[in-house]
Amino acid sequence: MMRRAVLSLALLIATTSSATAQTSRLDLEVGGSRVLPPVGVDGDAAGFLIGGIRASRYGVEGSGGYASFLLGRSFDAATGGDFLSGEVGGALRHAWSPHWSAGLEGRAFGFRVRAPFSYQAGAAEGSATLRYRHGLLTTSIGATGGAGRSRVTLTPEVLRMRRMVTTTEILDDDLWRWGGTFEVLAGGSVLAAGLAGEAHRSAGGSYGSVGARIVSGGSHGAIEIRADRWHTPAGSQTTGGIAFYVPWGGWNVRGGASRPEPDPLLLAEPGRGAGGLLLGRTLLRGATSRAGPSLYRTLPLDDDGTARVRFSVEAPPGTSSVALMGDFSLWEPVAMSADGRRWTVELPVPPGTYHFGFLVDGSWYLPDDAPDAVPDEWGRRSATLVVEGEDRSRDSGTAEPRGAIR
Repeated sequence: MMRRAVLSLALLIATTSSATAQTSRLDLEVGGSRVLPPVGVDGDAAGFLIGGIRASRYGVEGSGGYASFLLGRSFDAATGGDFLSGEVGGALRHAWSPHWSAGLEGRAFGFRVRAPFSYQAGAAEGSATLRYRHGLLTTSIGATGGAGRSRVTLTPEVLRMRRMVTTTEILDDDLWRWGGTFEVLAGGSVLAAGLAGEAHRSAGGSYGSVGARIVSGGSHGAIEIRADRWHTPAGSQTTGGIAFYVPWGGWNVRGGASRPEPDPLLLAEPGRGAGGLLLGRTLLRGATSRAGPSLYRTLPLDDDGTARVRFSVEAPPGTSSVALMGDFSLWEPVAMSADGRRWTVELPVPPGTYHFGFLVDGSWYLPDDAPDAVPDEWGRRSATLVVEGEDRSRDSGTAEPRGAIR
């Protein structure tokens, strides 16, 4: 669902914009949404006023957890009912080489709406993902599964249009699904595009999709554009939309607009359209930093306002070539020279905050104990460079946090 895409973008910004090893946040959110009826159902659009709270804690490699609670107030009881939902989840990620990384994710959630009929559902699901990165190409495959239960309570007033009844009818469903996913993306931490797909068996039948993704992220925000072709027990549908996340200071905005995708676990069919916007305010934020060997040394500023930065890294044994890559070079490789196992290069860099890493024999590399490392959405870690706009020598130990993080 697009709501999941927006939450994943929020996590992307939380991790990529952080220059610390551990971040904790507590955010209060308020906003609104508008939802059209599902495909094949006549009716008017439903509008909601939404408020909630979200807490999270994530480490340098993207491992951590979150909890959220949302309350929705319907503008019109005839088209939609008040709802409440809660969700907890977490992730464990590990990279054991420059090429390979893996992750485990899980979440549990509950949802309840009272009108125009009572509906409640609860479920838990998890996934395991294996990623391989070579240069600017990332490939991932995953396995996913989940189980839950839902209940719909239909009163005589609700059923009157279908048939005359005299008693309340309760419909209970056991929910389950299992399946696999794949994704192939080309690009870096700033912009990437590619293909994704998934296939599931569920209590309602077989689901499958294939589609395109464009993802862009950085300290100033993130955006995802997606389009998918779904095959469901009810037929084929095309879904897609846009999701975004923008932080500034202690505030953030996240939202999106889409034709929602089906949910194999909850047996939800594609919607005709949905959109929403949430304004968040950070109530609490904490961070802890991690010390480690410096990967660069900043020399005094030149007359033109740039600084000479000397980059240095110890590469694994047997390395034949090392190049530096960062947003200060527009992610173009810059060859480094060797002195034993240590490789160095010196570049002019204007004042600012940057991310960088190394290509070791053509593959992305960052030492495990690199200070101020931050992960991107593909499981790759980058170092952080801060060049201050004043004329003094600075040896990098711990960088200052950038922008708004959660």
